[in-house]
Amino acid sequence: MTMKVFLKIFFFVLLPVLSSAQQNEPDSLRKIFFSLKDDSVIYEAAIHLYDYYEELNRDSAFFYGSQSVLISRRNNKKLNEAYSLSRKAYQEVNMGRFAEALHSLLDAFSICEKKENEKYYWAVHPLRYESQKRLYALSCTHHIYGILMRETQNMEQQMIHFREAKRIAVEINNPARSLLGSLNLGRIYIETGKLDSALLYEDEAEEIARKSGREKYLSGILLFKAVIYLKKGDTTSALNHYYEAIKSGAEQNNLDGLVRAYRDLTLYYITKHNKDSSLYYAIKQMDISKKLGAVSALGYHIGIAYENLYLVYRLRNQMDSAHKYLALTQKTNDSLNQSKIQSLAEFQKLSLNEQQRLQLAEKEKVIYQNKVRTYFMLAGIGVLLLLAIIFYRNNRQKHKAKIKIEQAYDNLKATQQQLIQSEKMASLGELTAGIAHEIQNPLNFVNNFSDVNTELVDELKSELATGNTQSAIEIADNIKDNEQKINHHGKRADAIVKGMLQHSKTSTGQKEPTDINALTDEYLRLAYHGLKAKDRSFNATLKTDFDKSIGDINIIPQDIGRVILNVINNAFYAVDERKKLSLNGYEPTVSVSTKRNNGKVEIKVSDNGSGISQKVLDKIFQPFFTTKPTGQGTGLGLSLSYDIVNAHGGELKVETKEGEGSEFIIQLPFKPIG
Repeated sequence: MTMKVFLKIFFFVLLPVLSSAQQNEPDSLRKIFFSLKDDSVIYEAAIHLYDYYEELNRDSAFFYGSQSVLISRRNNKKLNEAYSLSRKAYQEVNMGRFAEALHSLLDAFSICEKKENEKYYWAVHPLRYESQKRLYALSCTHHIYGILMRETQNMEQQMIHFREAKRIAVEINNPARSLLGSLNLGRIYIETGKLDSALLYEDEAEEIARKSGREKYLSGILLFKAVIYLKKGDTTSALNHYYEAIKSGAEQNNLDGLVRAYRDLTLYYITKHNKDSSLYYAIKQMDISKKLGAVSALGYHIGIAYENLYLVYRLRNQMDSAHKYLALTQKTNDSLNQSKIQSLAEFQKLSLNEQQRLQLAEKEKVIYQNKVRTYFMLAGIGVLLLLAIIFYRNNRQKHKAKIKIEQAYDNLKATQQQLIQSEKMASLGELTAGIAHEIQNPLNFVNNFSDVNTELVDELKSELATGNTQSAIEIADNIKDNEQKINHHGKRADAIVKGMLQHSKTSTGQKEPTDINALTDEYLRLAYHGLKAKDRSFNATLKTDFDKSIGDINIIPQDIGRVILNVINNAFYAVDERKKLSLNGYEPTVSVSTKRNNGKVEIKVSDNGSGISQKVLDKIFQPFFTTKPTGQGTGLGLSLSYDIVNAHGGELKVETKEGEGSEFIIQLPFKPIG
């Protein structure tokens, strides 16, 4: 017995030394893990092995995280189990297994929220009080939950959980947890464009890391600071921080930080047309991506490395290599997208199951209460008092459960409203750009002819002064012609402004007679000029074929106009993306037509883009589903358009052929007016 105690003391003192002294050779730790039988020592070894592999190899880190969970459960060490579950969940998020990560985190929260679990732990971190150990595990769980919310596009919940993780870290005075909280809050502010706030948080994280000797986190901090400086236009500071991040990542075996830095530098040097540097960092990125193990859900995976190599070789005009890596990119990303879609579906299913479980529990409580009431009627005065107390307690629990469900629903509703608002603002920006382009043309004519008339008036005075009546009459005729042109273009500008004011009116939901041909043509031009205003290199051939026999139909013009704008913008996006592939002889073309057909009006928008994959065709009208890259689409445009057309008693359909193009068909009821 004395010898066993001695071994425990020896290994608990030796393990931290081994883990820090043998960053590149964790053999001693693995030997301890696989050879000894004392669970407390094995658990400690698993924790340090996880720390070693955390950003070095996802598969190995996941293995030791899972083992630490099993060891904790076997010995009923609740807080160790919660702490290990959060670390395991971190790897599950990085591997794209969102549903499993949610399950692990819910279990961890369940443990941490019970104060009676404070005494069930092995001392892993040097915290003074038992309550601090529980709060430490709770801070870790909030932190990883914030990461899960980030990867499932829930910005509001992400911010809430990162702030809570940092608040707890400050309360228990734990530098590591406080550092990670600042690091991730800074990242959120980068994503929302608040660069000064982001820099303050990343500076705080760096200061804590250097003062507390936690250099393993420096690579990520320096990387985010580099991104901030690059967005601020300070290229010199950005590059210096990227190089420091690479140096720190190499010293600390932080492969995740390294692959991010190599990725960013590759893209930077591509934009600078630096062929050699971009190739150098692209190859570095590929090497590290292969070492990371499991595909990362955070985006720093081999598919991104393939894509960067494709861009580099295209820059170098080595088209054989470029085509090779383009094919590898598409193959890898298709597989990753399918996996991510499946993982998100499982995540949503688990979230729904959790809500259904709460509802079932609620029903069971009601059934139980009914039974209690039955027994209550038969019992008497004494039993009546006892059951009244139980009834009060159950109602209180029911109220708490209801509040939690309502809060979850409010959070979901707020997130949806935020995405809908983003879609509306995007549409407004496109409309504004188009209108600005349209109104600029007549204003240019007005200004130009006004300047010419000023000069002609001076000439008229000169001719009159010399008595040259014939020349004076000719000049006066020219002035009159110019005035007519000024009047014409002034009225044109006035019509555009009136149309803009009409479209700016809040939709009352009331249908009104509308010339569908004029509405379609107007939004076609606004969409085209709006895109040209954002991207001067964009160009496409426009073809129109409007059925003049349609006349006016009863619709809500603002709503149908938004549908037309969304569909046309998608067509422009499709042909522009195909044009970027530099196909010989390809001419981007978008065709728009209207037609009466069997008591309906059909608006068709066709493009010769790459078409829509049959794998995702059934999902394109679902809310929040998009095939566009992250940050370029909310996945609400077609969903909202589908709802608007249905509300008008119509139908929105799509016909597509992969590799040849797509055709969206808007069908509206036709009832002649007048």
